[in-house]
Amino acid sequence: MTTFCRFRMSPYRFVKYGWACCLAVLSLQMNPVDAQDLLTYEGQGGVGAGKHIVFIAAESSYRSELSMPLMARILSRQGFKCTVLFAMDPESGAIDPRVKNNIPGMKALETADLMVAFLRWRELPDDQMKYFVEYTESGKPILGIRNATHPFRYTKNPNSPYARYDSSSEAPKGGWGRAVLGETWVSHYGTNLKESTRCDAVSSEVHHPVFTGVNRSFWLPDDVYGISESLRGDCRPLLLGQPLGDWSPTATPVTDKPAIPIAWTKPYKTTSGRDARVFTTTMGHGDAFKVEDFRRFLANACFWCLKMEDQIDPESDMALSGQYDPGPVGGKGLEVGMKPTDPAFAMPKMDKQRTPQIRAVIDDQGPGWRSLAAKDFKSVNSGEETWSWRDGTLYCTGQPVSVLSTGKTYKNFELVVEWMHEKKAGNSGVFVWVTPESIKRLTEAGRPGLPDGIEVQILDHGYTERIRAGGGATDWFGTNGDVFPVRVQMKPFPPLSPNGSRSFPRKHKANGHGEWNQYYIRAINGEVRLWVNGHEVSGGTDCQPAEGYLCLESEGSPIQFRKIRIRELP
Repeated sequence: MTTFCRFRMSPYRFVKYGWACCLAVLSLQMNPVDAQDLLTYEGQGGVGAGKHIVFIAAESSYRSELSMPLMARILSRQGFKCTVLFAMDPESGAIDPRVKNNIPGMKALETADLMVAFLRWRELPDDQMKYFVEYTESGKPILGIRNATHPFRYTKNPNSPYARYDSSSEAPKGGWGRAVLGETWVSHYGTNLKESTRCDAVSSEVHHPVFTGVNRSFWLPDDVYGISESLRGDCRPLLLGQPLGDWSPTATPVTDKPAIPIAWTKPYKTTSGRDARVFTTTMGHGDAFKVEDFRRFLANACFWCLKMEDQIDPESDMALSGQYDPGPVGGKGLEVGMKPTDPAFAMPKMDKQRTPQIRAVIDDQGPGWRSLAAKDFKSVNSGEETWSWRDGTLYCTGQPVSVLSTGKTYKNFELVVEWMHEKKAGNSGVFVWVTPESIKRLTEAGRPGLPDGIEVQILDHGYTERIRAGGGATDWFGTNGDVFPVRVQMKPFPPLSPNGSRSFPRKHKANGHGEWNQYYIRAINGEVRLWVNGHEVSGGTDCQPAEGYLCLESEGSPIQFRKIRIRELP
């Protein structure tokens, strides 16, 4: 027989959740908990099947008791079994982050493949703490959020064998947080609850898997934590946080507070010599989880921690799951009396039937569209064997560096082209509004070279590895659709390359070599916009000139083009 726990619902919460009580019993049976003090979501089928993620939500400031179940529900849609552990009142069995010495169910860490830690200044009994330390020393991955940099404070039992993990410890200095995650408690760098944050990908790390499907720059209703003069160990910053003047996305940067790291990776070598992957972010305000870029960033980090980065899907469903209303920070936002069996935590039925996200559909078969074929192009400075048409597909050898140009110029238009790199690290591009003077110059010279115009780059992801292997810098280009001027004028859309000349893609949507991609380019009145596989990612405005030839680029590696279609606009 199934029984309900005792609820302490306000009238508002009864209206909000009471209707779901009956459904909650069925839902929780479908997602059974291991015990009354655990919240477990069984994976719903997907790439995470067979993996177990354990979340620890035990801090009283940022509503982790609500955000960690939210992330658990989202990741269970990817197939992961997700268990959430809470700080709980041992007498009532209610979730209460103010209780600092009790997180029941820590034994669940014995079967965890990933631990997600979101806890602050706990003093756990030895029989609970041992599971935490044993997991840390197992070599399995760890993801730390916000105040997990200072998870323990031993004031009542300083003689505990685990007191060395206190955030103020000297051996190791900074305790567990700095030794494992790379940092301990330092300060509020951005003014708490007043200065929000613009998050920017570190330019040299934009190709890291955690940014898959994530905008390179996004806003969070969260303030930046301070860090020491240097992070500990081999920390690799991925995301920078720029404090903003107020709690809004349109606020201006605080001039005397330059951006500092707010997310990084770090290897942790256990006492037995095992190497563990560690990811840390100092963001984690309850409202930050309302931002999809942040949810996807953290979900991607889970995949990376588990060495599953090759299975990250930029289109995976990161929609909010169930009710999520974290309320104010601190004690004011705490809903007293909730238990792991509360219907508010139930997996909504709609999550089990959620339809895939819809991508933009480019209707290139409508009125005004026409195909571009061999008769529409002319050789400029390529060799006789560089370009060849077979069964509607245009093949390019990549040699020499040169272009194939349209026979006429275009002003306002829409262009669709599909392309596929045949080899890893391939390089090519589409040029728009190419100047007649540069085409004439290249034709007459008959030598390798590229024209003047706006380039929409076509670059395989492996190009980054090639440049890095040779010791070169990789922060000045992207592999998901950069748009930039070549000896002409354009004001790029942000995010920008370090020197400000390129529009870097806001999302990473390009497939790798051996797979087809679709570019949709819209060029109107001096403005160029690029969609990659149905998603707008980059572009620029104030282009001069804003009329010219279209060119396909040959630049060192074989590539195929097909389904090239254009529609001229007024």
